[in-house]
Amino acid sequence: MNEFTNRRERMPGIVKALAVGIPAGYLFLRLHTPIPWMIGPMIGVAALNLWGVRMHSPPYARQMGQVILGSAVSLYFTPTVVKALAAHLPAIIAATVAVFLVAGLGALILSRASGVDGKSTFFASVPGGAMAMAVLADRYGAQIAPVAVAHSLRVSLVVILIPFALTYGGFQLEAAAYRPSVPLNYLVLTPWLAFGCVLGEFSERLRFNNGYLLMPIFFGAAVTLSGFELSAVPHWMTNFAQLMFGLVLGARYERAFFMRYKLFIPFALLNSFFILIASVAAGALLAWLFNLPIATMIIATSPGGLAEMTITAQALQISVPLVVAFHLFRVVVVNMGTQYIYSFAAAILDRRPSRAKKQARGSTSTTQL
Repeated sequence: MNEFTNRRERMPGIVKALAVGIPAGYLFLRLHTPIPWMIGPMIGVAALNLWGVRMHSPPYARQMGQVILGSAVSLYFTPTVVKALAAHLPAIIAATVAVFLVAGLGALILSRASGVDGKSTFFASVPGGAMAMAVLADRYGAQIAPVAVAHSLRVSLVVILIPFALTYGGFQLEAAAYRPSVPLNYLVLTPWLAFGCVLGEFSERLRFNNGYLLMPIFFGAAVTLSGFELSAVPHWMTNFAQLMFGLVLGARYERAFFMRYKLFIPFALLNSFFILIASVAAGALLAWLFNLPIATMIIATSPGGLAEMTITAQALQISVPLVVAFHLFRVVVVNMGTQYIYSFAAAILDRRPSRAKKQARGSTSTTQL
């Protein structure tokens, strides 16, 4: 959809979102909360949206935030860091397997508790991005609404709870072993950000999910590895990226939509808490098995979005390249393999005794929300 569609109708909502989001971000900054410029605007805009004050995120808010974040993160990928990441490949694969196991169990519990069909709860539970999972859900005849509700609630909970838990929960936060020390040069940064926008737009036109984030990371890492020095990204720009993400997340909470599916929300919340707790447990186990920092592994296995978890690691300065590697591998596998894993699981589950099959055919397979 064109980001400027219905611009005149959306403009008052955009202005109101900025008028709420900027003071909310500043308030959370003064309260010394983690990632204040994302959490504050998200809570403020979502709360008022649900109250009935309709707000919209600015055009290309997600894309602007992702290009800035991708450009900042790409500076971490030096030859030494990339070599170290290769040594963690077994842990990365194990974490990805754990994601599918947790999501599968969460989908089963959500289906049994809510009465929503299993295929819908499967795509609602796999942390592969709301849009990507909604597309797959539609392709396989699942209900899109529970997928959208579950993903919005889970990402919001992860964005709020994980940074607070790591900051105030007594976890030992080990700073990244490497931090970029390149100088700030706007003559380099400006064209590089513009080029990142072009790369992102081109990739997403080819249906490459998270292209505005991943393409600057890929190309920036390649440039950094080649020995060419890019520019640092100033702190105010990463705060701006947080603000854009917060506005986008908050704007998803449309009152009419959530009121329509309010009976499903308690089940989706319980499912989100279960997946989050199980993911934290998996992260702690992997940290012990592979001798990695527990805070790093909690972020690396958290069922949030790639951009949200990347900016959390970047803001807390916790093993940014490793967190990106974990989530990037997970996103690639989830987006490319979810449909095949679902088909395989459905084929296995379909091999039930004939009596069970007849009972299943005789009953309603889905429960409308």
